[in-house]
Amino acid sequence: MFYTGDFLSSPDVQLMEVHEVGAYCLLLFNSWQSDRPGYLPADENRIRRTARLTTEQWATSRELLLSKFPLAPDDPTHRYNPRLVQEAVKQATKRERLAANGRKGGRPEKQLLPGNNQLVSQNPPAAPEIPPAKQLLSTTKQKLSTKKQLPPKEKAIEKAFNFTFTTSNEVEGGADAPPSAPAKPERKKIPTPPLLADVQAYAAAQHPGSADAQAEAAAFCDHYESNGWRVSGKTPMADWRAAFRGWMRRRSQFQAAHGGTQPAPSRARTAPKPNDPTRWS
Repeated sequence: MFYTGDFLSSPDVQLMEVHEVGAYCLLLFNSWQSDRPGYLPADENRIRRTARLTTEQWATSRELLLSKFPLAPDDPTHRYNPRLVQEAVKQATKRERLAANGRKGGRPEKQLLPGNNQLVSQNPPAAPEIPPAKQLLSTTKQKLSTKKQLPPKEKAIEKAFNFTFTTSNEVEGGADAPPSAPAKPERKKIPTPPLLADVQAYAAAQHPGSADAQAEAAAFCDHYESNGWRVSGKTPMADWRAAFRGWMRRRSQFQAAHGGTQPAPSRARTAPKPNDPTRWS
């Protein structure tokens, strides 16, 4: 019987060297496996060999190890470990108690009371547990609870093809209520495209001294009206005023690309298609 917690917390074990810990464990194991658990022969040379110690190691560790195995008071030819002897007595007592219960057939003894000569068991049976009161369920819930359970795969298939929906009021047994329509996702509000007059008025306010502001405003409207007021032909325009300011800032770049003679009528990012009569698009 070896308790690691008690062994490691022992003050003497904590002060032992490595070879002393190993020797002490060997002595404990051999004494527990002997004919008398917990006892060893008192011959020191035999104890040294059992502990696997050299003569020099035994000379330094003899006093510490023998203190764990004092001489037996009833037998001077043997040494014993008090803790192992105590554990051996505990195990022997437990085995005797289990054997006695086995001879009795595992049933408790019955005693006769002197009052009314009634047989009473020493160990009365425990009172039966009272099952909790059954909760009242509605008719719909009872139908749901008694529904045949399907395997996971078949249950998933049935769920995928079952288009009959049941509201919470019907499950709880309440009055029939019409199913509520699913909420539609909110769509982003698309700004209203500006009029040509609005763009020209904004161009005059931003560039009061520019003679080409009105022409650029008209070109700006023609370009974005042709593609549905979309930036790069994809994203709806969020702020036409910011787009017009960017248009005016890039005006010099487009004029330089066309030799400075006239502004570019189109802001297309792709090259024009060749004039090929064989093409159908």
